[in-house]
Amino acid sequence: MIIFAAILFADRAALLFMGISILSGILLVVGETQGILPLRTTPLFLADRFFQQVALFGSAGILLSAASQVIRNSFTRISQNRQTLIEHNHALENEIIERKRAEAQLRASEEKYRLLFENANLMCAVYDADGTIILMNSVTAQQFDSTPDALEGQTLYDLFSTTDADDLKQEHLQVISSKVADRSTGNFRFPNGHEIYYLRHVVPLPQFTESEQKKPQVLVITTDLTEQKKAEQREQELALARERNVFLTDFFSTVSHNLKTPLSVMNTSLFLLERAHEDAQRQPRMAQMKEQVALLDKYIQDMLTVARLEHLPSVKVEAIDINSLMQEVVDLLRPRLEKKSIGYQFSPQTDLAEVMGDQEQILRVLVNLVENAINYTPAQGQVSVSTQTQNGNVLIQITDTGIGIKPEDMSRIFERFYRAPEARASERNGTGLGLSIVKKIVEIHGGSVEVNSQPGKGTSFRIRLPTQKSA
Repeated sequence: MIIFAAILFADRAALLFMGISILSGILLVVGETQGILPLRTTPLFLADRFFQQVALFGSAGILLSAASQVIRNSFTRISQNRQTLIEHNHALENEIIERKRAEAQLRASEEKYRLLFENANLMCAVYDADGTIILMNSVTAQQFDSTPDALEGQTLYDLFSTTDADDLKQEHLQVISSKVADRSTGNFRFPNGHEIYYLRHVVPLPQFTESEQKKPQVLVITTDLTEQKKAEQREQELALARERNVFLTDFFSTVSHNLKTPLSVMNTSLFLLERAHEDAQRQPRMAQMKEQVALLDKYIQDMLTVARLEHLPSVKVEAIDINSLMQEVVDLLRPRLEKKSIGYQFSPQTDLAEVMGDQEQILRVLVNLVENAINYTPAQGQVSVSTQTQNGNVLIQITDTGIGIKPEDMSRIFERFYRAPEARASERNGTGLGLSIVKKIVEIHGGSVEVNSQPGKGTSFRIRLPTQKSA
């Protein structure tokens, strides 16, 4: 009964059941020996013992059946737990195998990248947030006449000047905080005097967990583009030389052709002048020769201006009062305005800001534009000029009521030597260089030129030049 109780019940219940059983047995023995429980004196003594045995064995059988069921359930649970443990062990073994395989692959990958890092024909280095060198390949170390082992552990301030180190560290910190790679180009001189034109990539590396207490790091890959840059410069110089060659060929071809006409007119006038016997015959020839001499002078001046702007595009920077300069232009061209009976209107802004530039060149721009307006405006026409400050620029607008420009000619009016058919028919003394000179001078001064025109109604040029403050 005690054994069955130990199997069927918990520890305290089994102990309690055991105590009750022992106590009952003692009471039965004591009672029988003292005659308190005269079990043998009853007529049904044997029957009582029989039923007691039956009850005992019946109870024992029931308890044994229940105990066997508990034991079978225990064995079943043990078997299930064993199978589960086997499966867990198998999964753990597979996980260990996979982890070992992954570690082996990671070591192989690290070895590959290490070999790539050390043998790449690029300057590669890894820095932490403080600018300390974590890794550096041989190509980078050679720029400092050293080895990677000697440089690793040093900082940017050990290799570069304080200014350069501050700039590099600031760039690294910006990449770390934004987690976005940065790309830059420029020139850099190493401490040994070697200067390169570089393309630099700064890439943020994956950050470590806080428990590892590692600082964020960046990978810096620098490509030496010096030879490529020199090749590009040589190609640009070659292209510029070819362009200049083409320009000079066209230039001299056009100039030689354009100079023939006034020279031929002058030769003819001289021939007729030599044979003229009266002043009335000489005067027209003299006037014609003066006109052609002026045209030749204009050709020469324009050609010198084009050559100077093409090869020496420099300016003398000084403050310029555009209103005063425009008044000077008007005074210079007033005889031509009066000769053609062309009306003139000047609307200046009184507090116009000054511009910075070469006064002689700006004067040339204004003279060319006003002169064109006079040349291509019929008698009794109108030329209007206005100035104003607009968005940090001085806006100069010159408008006429002349012959205008056709849409198909608008895209070519700033080309050298180009003259629209209507312009050639209206004004024979043009060189075709005036507007190209205007555009070149304005662009050198950081400005822009725009034109609007309607054939038969007139043309408006707008020049924008930066004010003294914005310049």
